[in-house]
Amino acid sequence: MPTIRDVARYAQVSVGTVSNVLNGSPLVKEETRQRVLAAIDALQFQPSAAARTLTTQRTNLIGMIRTELRPQKNRIETDPMVLDLVEGITSAAIESSIGLTFWTIPVGRREMELYKRVVNSRQVDGLILFALRENDPRIAFLQEQDFPFVTFGRLEPEQSDNWVDLDSAYAIELATRHVIQLGHRRIGYISPPHEQYLARQRWQGFADAMNAANLPIDHQLVYEGDYSEKSGQIAAHVLLDHSHPPTAIVCNNDRMAFGAMRAAQARGLAVGRDISVIGVDDIPMARYTHPPLTTISQPIHEIGQALFNLLVRIINRQPVDGLGGRLFKPELIVRQSTGTPV
Repeated sequence: MPTIRDVARYAQVSVGTVSNVLNGSPLVKEETRQRVLAAIDALQFQPSAAARTLTTQRTNLIGMIRTELRPQKNRIETDPMVLDLVEGITSAAIESSIGLTFWTIPVGRREMELYKRVVNSRQVDGLILFALRENDPRIAFLQEQDFPFVTFGRLEPEQSDNWVDLDSAYAIELATRHVIQLGHRRIGYISPPHEQYLARQRWQGFADAMNAANLPIDHQLVYEGDYSEKSGQIAAHVLLDHSHPPTAIVCNNDRMAFGAMRAAQARGLAVGRDISVIGVDDIPMARYTHPPLTTISQPIHEIGQALFNLLVRIINRQPVDGLGGRLFKPELIVRQSTGTPV
């Protein structure tokens, strides 16, 4: 089995230079780095994770902690969007030999206890956060500890560039504009949980589209969901019980849209003809619902890769120009769940 000395001899560099390349040091010239990487590949060298940890005081692990904002007594519902995000992060991590560890925790005291334990014991080298909240205690703690982290999402005003985000306001503006262009005038809105900061951004997108079309917003046609199918189903029933129900419903994720479609169909309504429903995310199941769901696609796999690459640079104290503060654009995917009002 080749050793680090064999790699150094093959590349005609010092052992220290090989170590710097393995640890992502910015001090190594690009030509030298490529020569070392070629030697590693030629010799099929596999550095010992344990030895590298002892040398660098690093774990070569990054962490993700999913906070369950509204914990249920039942089992936590799997979120395909989160799984796609993890897949994007993992695909980037595999290329660098860095591992990924994942927790799900209810909001509250136990959440911050977990963050403190993970950071104080240095279980990971950095953290990826998402589902940001106003006055988010996680961010305040990590900043206080000077611990490397990045966020999927951003707070305003943007005081740093350690985030990657979807243009959420534009996503909902696209969705709302789509049903308006089809001829809908009474439009229901199923919002994200108010605890999430993006709820404000997405509401702005809805309001902008409605105002641009000179359409009034009926707040009786607005219902707050929690991203679950059940909440979308309940919300749609409430909206459709209105004396002047909506002819289209804008949902803030696909799972709530699935629930809204189920509620409409339970009432004998044909989705796409009697009522239009649009979601956000474009998870795989959106193609196979009946009818297939019109939705707003976000490049979640690329976002995951961008989050990982940004965090690695922050951990290594490298410049993040072009990677941090990056806003991804959504795309409208038209299927059969939306149509002209009858």
